[in-house]
Amino acid sequence: MSHDHHIPTAEHKLRMEPSERLARPFQRFAQMSSAGGLVLLAMTIVAMVWANSRFAESYERVFHDTRLAIAVEHYPHGTLHEEEPNGHGDEPDTTINHADEPVVEHASRHTGQILPASQGGHDEPPTVIEVPEGHSPAAELGHDGHASPDKTYFFMGHGLAHWINDLLMAVFFLVVGLEIKREILVGELASPRRAALPVFAALGGMIAPALIFTAFNWGNKDTMSGWGVPMATDIAFAVGIMSMLGKKVPNSLKVFLLSLAIADDLGALVVIAVFYTESPKFEYLGYAGSLVALLLALNVLRCRWITLYMLIGIPLWYCVFMSGVHATIAGVLLAMTIPAHARVDAVNFSYSTRRALEIFDNAEDDPNASVTESSIRRAAVFAMMKNAKYVIPPLHRMETVLHPWAAFFIIPVFALANAGVPVHGGVGEAISGSVSMGVICGLVIGKPLGITIASLIACKLGVAALPRGVSLRHIIGAGMLGGIGFTMAIFIANLAYKNDPVNLEHAKLAILTGSSIAAVAGALILATCKSQEEPEPDTLGPVVGEYADKHS
Repeated sequence: MSHDHHIPTAEHKLRMEPSERLARPFQRFAQMSSAGGLVLLAMTIVAMVWANSRFAESYERVFHDTRLAIAVEHYPHGTLHEEEPNGHGDEPDTTINHADEPVVEHASRHTGQILPASQGGHDEPPTVIEVPEGHSPAAELGHDGHASPDKTYFFMGHGLAHWINDLLMAVFFLVVGLEIKREILVGELASPRRAALPVFAALGGMIAPALIFTAFNWGNKDTMSGWGVPMATDIAFAVGIMSMLGKKVPNSLKVFLLSLAIADDLGALVVIAVFYTESPKFEYLGYAGSLVALLLALNVLRCRWITLYMLIGIPLWYCVFMSGVHATIAGVLLAMTIPAHARVDAVNFSYSTRRALEIFDNAEDDPNASVTESSIRRAAVFAMMKNAKYVIPPLHRMETVLHPWAAFFIIPVFALANAGVPVHGGVGEAISGSVSMGVICGLVIGKPLGITIASLIACKLGVAALPRGVSLRHIIGAGMLGGIGFTMAIFIANLAYKNDPVNLEHAKLAILTGSSIAAVAGALILATCKSQEEPEPDTLGPVVGEYADKHS
C-alpha cells in the first residue's frame, strides 16, 4: 500500500544523517511494489533448501519441536526463593529434558490448558489427560525438575509454527480485513458498476479450481477436504510480477487484479470460516460474539482510540481460538469494527492547519527560532499533529502501520515456517497423486479459465465492462497470475490436511509447483501483450454499457 505521491516534506534537501544513509537502500527496496513478493520468494527458497538439506532436522526442531507457552501459575510459598538456579552452588542439576515431548494442542474447556501427550513419537495418537480446573499439568510431571506450581490458572503452549499460523497470521488477516473494508467503502468495490467485473472474476476464479480439484479426487474422502486449496490468490506475488513488467501492464489492469485478489480473499475467508471449522464450541462463540458487539458499540459511539480496539482484540482472538473456528478469523472480525470515517472534514482540516501554521510563523521574530525554545511554536506543531490524526480515519492509520509488518515480516515468516517441504521419493512421485494434480491443474488451468470466462459473462450480461486499455489477452494474463495461490493456499492446506502429513506435504509441493508455472506463464502472456496507450486517471474504471455498445 503506497502513499508516496512525491510530496516534499520537511526533510527535503536536508543532508542525510549516517543512519539514514545506511537505511536508504532498504527504504528504496521497501518502496518497490514488488518488494514484498521478492522477500516472500526468498524465504520460500530458504525454507525449501533448509528442509531438504543435511540441516533438515534443525528445521523440524525450530518450527515444530520448539514449544512456547504462556502460563499463569501459583507456586507454594517460598519455593521460588529457596531454589538455586542450575549451574550455581553445589546442588546437582536434576532438570528433566522434555524438549522432544510432544504437546497436545488441545485446550481444556475450563482452563485453556494445553496438556502433555504420551511418549511415543509424533505419529502416534496423543493421549488427552483431563485436568481439573485450577490444577497444573506441570505439577504432575515436574517439568523443571525443581519446585512445581500447585495451581495453574492459565496455560497455553504450542509449537512455534502453530503460534505463527494462529497468532501472527491473525494480524495478517486483520490487514486483509482492513483492505477489504476500505475497498468496499471507498475503493473499487464501493461502486456496484466498478465492483461487478472483479467480483464476477473472483467467483469464477474460485469455482473453476474447486471443480477441477473435485474431479481429480471424487470419491476419495481422505483427499476431498482439499478442494479449497487452489481457490486463493497471493496478492504479493501477483502484483510484484505485474510491477516488474512495467508499462507492459496498464494501470487499470493492476487495479482490476488488486480488486479481484481482495474479493478472492473475502471468498477464502468465508470458506475457512464455514467449511474448515470442526465441532464449534458455542460457549466461546458466545463470548466472541459479545466482544464483537462491544467493538461495534464503540464504533457506533465514534470511539477512535485504536489501542482500545486492539486490547479488546486480544480476548477476541482467544475466544475465537477456543471456539474451534480458526483463530485468524478474529483478525477479520476486528477489522470490520474499526472506524473508517474521519473526525474532521477536509475544509476544517485545511483551515485549522493553516491557522496553526500562521501562529507558528508569527510566534517569534526570528524565523529560525528553535521549536524547543518556543512554547507557542511547540503548541502549534502539536495542533497540526492532532489535525493530521483527526483527518485520517483509524482504519487507514492502522493499515498504514501494519501493512509493512505484514508484507516484510509476517508473511515471510509464515513462508519460512510452512514452505519447507521435505521431498521424499522424488518430485515426480510426489506431484503425480490426485491431491497434487488437483492443486496444480486448479491453479494453472482452473484459475485463468474461471477468471476469463466469468469476466466475459459479466460483459455479455451488461453488468460490467473491460477497463479501458485492457484487452482479453490482458485478462487471460491476469487470470494466470491469479493462479499464484501460495500464502493463502498453503494456509488452507494446513487446515484441510492437518491430520494427514503426507497429503499436506504433497499439497504444499503442488502449490509451489503450480504457483511457479502460473507466475511464469502469466508474466510471458502479459509481456507479449501489445502496449496500450495509458488512459487518463478518470477513465480507468469501466463504464457499464460501453463494451456492449461497442461490440453490438
